[in-house]
Amino acid sequence: MKIFNFPQGSPEWHELKRGNIGGTRFGAVISGKKNQLVYELLNERLSPWMEPVDLSFSEDVQFGIDNEPIARELYSKQTGIQFEEVGAIISDYSGIHHHSPDGITADRSIVLEVKSTRNGHKHLKRFFEGVDKEHISQCINAFAVSDEVKEVHWISFCPERFERPIVAFILTREMFKVQVESGRTNIKLLEADINKMESEFTF
Repeated sequence: MKIFNFPQGSPEWHELKRGNIGGTRFGAVISGKKNQLVYELLNERLSPWMEPVDLSFSEDVQFGIDNEPIARELYSKQTGIQFEEVGAIISDYSGIHHHSPDGITADRSIVLEVKSTRNGHKHLKRFFEGVDKEHISQCINAFAVSDEVKEVHWISFCPERFERPIVAFILTREMFKVQVESGRTNIKLLEADINKMESEFTF
């Protein structure tokens, strides 16, 4: 496993993301549908400079950023599992693929994903219904970047729900074998297409 140690949000981290597939884009990869992703990636790859990064966030996003370390520490206290912060995990299988976890264990076997919310009913829904559907592909992405990742611990943190501020779900590699393999195959095809298109366009 290759670790990218620059902090998330740093200029170096944003440069890594340019022309690269991470958790947010992985959903489009495994959908199997024709979409604009190949052109987004190609456009970013051809750009000789990065667009200025907008460092302003919505209140909800800022809440998530501010509460991530609190949630990580609380979960570690509850479980005894210690997580370290990293910028990203670089794919073992592709040059255009990475995952940016909210924490990873020293042996690299467990990745942490934290979703913080002030919305009590969303937190309750997660407790009774599980991981948000829109976040499943992000979790699968963690498995796709490296076989060393065996589990993803997905947690919802809601300090307003003091009775149970942490709701946690453990996802295993075995649960997503098919999606991991299809995702890796599709990324390799995308990478080949982008290389070919770049060569044709810049000739």
